Order: sequence, then C-alpha cells, then structure tokens
Amino acid sequence: MRLMASEGLSWRFEHDQAEATGDGQARHKLVIFDSLAAAPATPGNPAIRFHGMRASDTDDAIDAFGARRQVRANAVSISSWDPAQVMAPAAEQQSMLDAGAVPPLPVFDGSGERIASDDGDSHSQLMLQALELENKLFTGEGAVRRLAAGHAFTLTQHERYEADNAFKVLWVEHEARNNFEPQLADRHAKVEPGTYRNRFCCVREAVPLVPVATALPHAHTALGPQTALVVGVANEVATTVRDHQVRVQFAWQRGASANAGGMPHDIDEEGSAPGDERSGTWVRVAEALAGPNWGSQFTPRIGTEVLVDFLENDIDRPVIVAQLYTGADTPPFSAGVDSGVNHAGTISGIHTQNFDGGGYNQWQLDDTQGQLRMRLATSLAASQLNLGYLIAQSPGSAQRGSYRGSGFELRTDAWAVVRGGEGVLLTTASRPGQGSSVASTQMDTLEAVGSLKAAQRLDEAVLESAKAQQALTSEAAVQAQKDVLALIDPEEKGKHEGAVNGQEALKAKQGARDLDGSAPVEKFGAPLVVMDSTSTVNWASPASTVLFAGEQLQWSTQSDLHLAAAHTVSSVSAEATGLYTYEGGVQAFAGNGPVSLQAHTDQLEILADKEVIVISVNDCIEIKAKQKIVLQAGQSSVTLDGSNITFACPGNFTVKGGKHIFDEAGRQVANLAMLPGELQTEQNWIALHYLESDGTVGISGAEYEIHFEAGPVLTGKLDEHGKAHHDNVERKRVKKVIYKPRAPDPEKPTAPLEDLMNG
Repeated sequence: MRLMASEGLSWRFEHDQAEATGDGQARHKLVIFDSLAAAPATPGNPAIRFHGMRASDTDDAIDAFGARRQVRANAVSISSWDPAQVMAPAAEQQSMLDAGAVPPLPVFDGSGERIASDDGDSHSQLMLQALELENKLFTGEGAVRRLAAGHAFTLTQHERYEADNAFKVLWVEHEARNNFEPQLADRHAKVEPGTYRNRFCCVREAVPLVPVATALPHAHTALGPQTALVVGVANEVATTVRDHQVRVQFAWQRGASANAGGMPHDIDEEGSAPGDERSGTWVRVAEALAGPNWGSQFTPRIGTEVLVDFLENDIDRPVIVAQLYTGADTPPFSAGVDSGVNHAGTISGIHTQNFDGGGYNQWQLDDTQGQLRMRLATSLAASQLNLGYLIAQSPGSAQRGSYRGSGFELRTDAWAVVRGGEGVLLTTASRPGQGSSVASTQMDTLEAVGSLKAAQRLDEAVLESAKAQQALTSEAAVQAQKDVLALIDPEEKGKHEGAVNGQEALKAKQGARDLDGSAPVEKFGAPLVVMDSTSTVNWASPASTVLFAGEQLQWSTQSDLHLAAAHTVSSVSAEATGLYTYEGGVQAFAGNGPVSLQAHTDQLEILADKEVIVISVNDCIEIKAKQKIVLQAGQSSVTLDGSNITFACPGNFTVKGGKHIFDEAGRQVANLAMLPGELQTEQNWIALHYLESDGTVGISGAEYEIHFEAGPVLTGKLDEHGKAHHDNVERKRVKKVIYKPRAPDPEKPTAPLEDLMNG
C-alpha cells in the first residue's frame, strides 16, 4: 500500500456473486487503478434513489446525503536530491479549484525522496489531486446493499443534485444485525434486529481518485539502522559499480541463500535472499570524504558485515554508513582482553589485503606513551617508511616487538629513488623544535654555507700563494665554487624573491608572529644536490664508485687529504696537471719499482732554490741525451756535444787521480728510452647492441639508423651478435635510433609426400 500510494495508485475489491459456485479464490479480485481510470458502475442498477426507507419498499435507497467542504492546502512544491544526476529536481503545482477567498496554502516536501528530473511534475500533480480530493466530500446513509468502494452511481430524486448527480464511492461502512440476540438492541439503536444500514463517502465522478497518503509526509518505515552482509557475483571478492554502490542482504531476508541461520521462503524457492548480485538494490556507501574525483574510498567486500542506515527512516533509501568486525572478521590490530598482545590498544590505522589475500598495504599509528611511531608499508618488495620510535613488528600482528632505533627509516627490496626537481638537501644539522614545527625553513643550509665559505677562504689563500710561485691553478674551478655558493647563500641567489602562491616568503621574527622583511625564506637558485654533515661522511662500497663532473670538480679540506689504493692510483688530465704545497714539500716514493718523470713532447725541468741532490744508494746514476749534455756550476762547465767533450772554466782546471790513462779514441751510442710521439686527439665513437626482449640474445642482421641532433644519420647492419660500432663520429647528442624489421627467413620447402610416408 505504501508503494502504491507513492505512485498515486488506488485499489478496490470486486466480489463476483455470479461465481459463488465456482472456485473460491476466483470470486474475489483486487483491482489496482490510477487517477485516470474510469470507475465501473455499481453492480446491479447504478441509479440509486434518494428516498425514505419503508418496510414496504422493494428497492434500496439513500435516505441521507449531504456535502462537506474543508480548507485544504491548495499548492504543492516538492524537491529532492538525485546523486546519480548530481542535481535537485523540483516541481510546483497550484490548485485551480474555486475554493473561495482562501490565501495560498502551499505544502512543501523536501524530504529528499528521489524523484527523476522528468517525474517531478507528474508526482506533484498527484500530490495536489490527493489534497484536492478532500476539498469537497459527500457523505450519506442508507440501505443500498450494492454500494461498493471504487464504483460509480447516479443519485436520483434529490432536489439539489438533479443535473450533476454522478458520484463514485470512496468507502462504505456496512452495519447488519440479525435477530438472534435481542438484548443487543440498546447498543445499536439505529439498526433494528434483522435490518441493514450503511454509511458511505463519495466524490463527484469527474474527480480523480488519488490516495490521500500520496500527499502525506513519508512514514518512518525503518525503525533504525540494521546490519547486513555484502553480497555479489559468485567467486568474486567485491562487486560494485561506478557510483560506489554494493549489494547487501539482511538477516530477515528469506530464500534459498539466506544469511547463515536464515530461513527459506515458504512460497518461492529462491525467495528474496539469492545471496548474490540480485539481492535487493544497489546501496550507496558513505565515506568520510567525498567529492568530484577526490575523497576516500573503501569498497566493502563480499561477506563482510556492514551497518545500513536509512535516510529519514525511509526503508527505500538505505545507505551503508560503516563496516563492522565480527567473530570471524577480527580487526588487524586486535588488542585488549583475549587478544594475546602486549598492549591495551595503542595501535590504530588502516590495513588492506589484495584480492587473493597474499599481500597487504598498511598505514599504522602507534600511540604508546613516549614511543610514538608511524608506518606506511606495502608487502610488495617489503617497502616501508617508518617514522619515530622504531620497533620490530610483523605486518600481520599487533604485537609490539623489540627496539630498533629512532628517527625515520625508508627501506625496500626493490629500487629506491629520491628526486627533487628544484633541489635536494641531505644534512645531519638538526633544528630545535618550536611548537609542532621547527625553528627553521625547509631549505635552510646555514651550516653548509658556512663550510663552503670557509673552504672558499682556504682556497683563496692557497691559490694566492700558488700564483705567487707561478704554480698551475684553475680559475674556472675557483669561479665554479663561487657560483655554487651563490646559489645556496640566502644573501645572494639562495632565497625566494617575493611571494609564493600568494603568501609572503619571509621568516617570522624571533619569538613573534610578525614577518621579518630582511629574512627571506631560503631556496636553491638551481636544482642542486647539497650534502652536509656536522660530523663524518662515509662513502663505502665493496664494488666500484664513479664520481663525474661535466665541468669542474673541486676538493677542499682544512686538514689532510689522503688517497689510498690497493693497486693503482692514476691521475690523468687532458691538458695540465700541477702539484703545489705551501710548506712541507712534495715527496714521491716508490717502495718497490721505479719512479718515472717523463715529458714526451717538451722539456723537463727540475728547479730548486737551494741544492738538488741525486743519490743512487745501491747502483749508478746515468744522465743521457741524444746530442748534448751541459753540466754548469757558476762560470765553469762540462759540455758533452756529439763526439766532443769541452771543459770550460775561467780559473784552474785540475785533474786528480792515482793514474792517468789516455787511451785511443772511443765511441758509444747512448741507449735512450723510447718516448711516444705527439698526444693523439681523443676519438669519439658510438656502439650499438640490439637484444631480444629477454635481454640475452642479440638480434643479428637488422638494419639501423642513428639520428644525431642537428647532425648526420649513420646507417648500417648489425653483425651476427646484434652489435655495430662507428669510430670518428661527431660529438653530438643522439636523438634517436631506429631499428628496421628484419627480412623473414626463407621458408623451407615441404618434403615430398613419399618422403613423409617413408619417414
């Protein structure tokens, strides 16, 4: 009846006396009709006279008939919210009946019962017709036994209703009394023993019949929230639709697949509990946050218990407001009595499982006093971010384990990347806390700037000394250091200029909320990586370490610099290499093996302000030259030039020796070490190696094109290993490499049928 009234449908019973001897169920019919349906005529004779009742009369009559008017609402305004269309359909209707000088008396229904955007006018019209139905009613009494609700009759012999005399009955109250108990006569004075009377209400036949309940506020058909189980497609984990809705099945639904402990249906074998996506209707799931493509989303999975509430206690408007744990579905962080864990419930958070139950995602909060902790984790590659007081804890357990450390830990068994499009700062310099924040800014590099400025002062002092001694220095490296320092120094480029997204980028004054106009917020002037430590920095790897700079690389230390290698230390430069010390000297030792100084294309100088000492402890000293050797001290010299030896001195030339032997002339060519010729210019090359998708086998014979930016295009064919190599290429960036499809292998001819049969 509630559902029929909401659609403006009325109903009546029809009793067919002619079928009294037939099937008992066929004699009575329930007829449902709308406001446009024509009322059937009253059975028998639809004309009923208005006449007094006498015992001698042979026909029933109406002996009392009158009209009753009442002031009712004469306008209707309805509105609702349709989440599917994201709009609020509304409609208004104004009564056109002549009810006299009555002010507007509108009825507004904004209860939110969903109406379609194209159904508002028709529904509001039905509500208005339901209200207009009671504006003018006709009531009567009599003994017309054939009167029936929903049927029409014509009133005759009434002086006031001679023309407009067609009516249809709304309801009939029958009173009939037999003569078996005379003592009841005092209670029913109007009905004498053995007689019949009725009372009825009707309206004119042209008035549409709409249930009064259509215009009434919706009844509270739900007593409160109820629990239900989520159902869906068989063998699936979850069944939902785009609008975040699921199907549920209540405990009171009966059928073949009722909830555990439920009952089957008496009439229909399947009943109203199919236990799958056919159960009920799609029910919206309420979330803590919901908006256009933003908010929270947790889809209830099949078999879980949910709490279903009803908007305005309307059973037709269910909403899932929460999910519930049960005896079978326990919380992921169970605690307290009978939990078997070592805390009373300090751990909270979110723990999800993938559809096959083999993995998880987790956000965990630990509010243990003095041991606050948070974990963001996923089972994929055991990736975790742990913050605060770090302890050992299994992902599937609420047991708090042993202490592991403090601070933050980011770990994974797969790859890990830290990217900063505008810069990255790694530092061990801490900042004091200030309320819930810190007394600093994000890119505060005070300590790093101080260290770099100290390094700059040291470099300037040493470089000035080196320049004074005409030692080799690099002006480009000095300038690069200044440029890097300027990019992070807030007194130069390391600061925000003006506002950031509408907010002034200024620090607050010390101990106040007012902004300090002379203290801009720090930032990097370029996407730099700055690593700073107030203590030791250790870079260690059991494998190789590569350090590369496309421009300058400068190392500065205010103490000692030590380079050690288990095998070889090689320092190579394409132009020049210089070694300079302010004091302490330069030492070159070879514990085992020679020391070699070579100038391949130019002269080799050994200069000293004082003496130069050359000592061979266990062997000889050899000085060799292809053409000429000059030994000079002051104004005296010894010249070995080709086949001549010349001694020159302004004073005495003294030769001392126990013996003086002057043999005949001799000749011996100096055995000189071979030196390489001129330095070769570094040659640029490019190599290709084209592999199958598994990365193990090279693709042979494929043609390729190598496209350089603003340069030539190299072409060729890969060898049998899928490789190619080009020397002496221009030093330009490669734009793209195109591999052309290989020619298909020739098809092998099919063996003759005779060979196949013999085989």
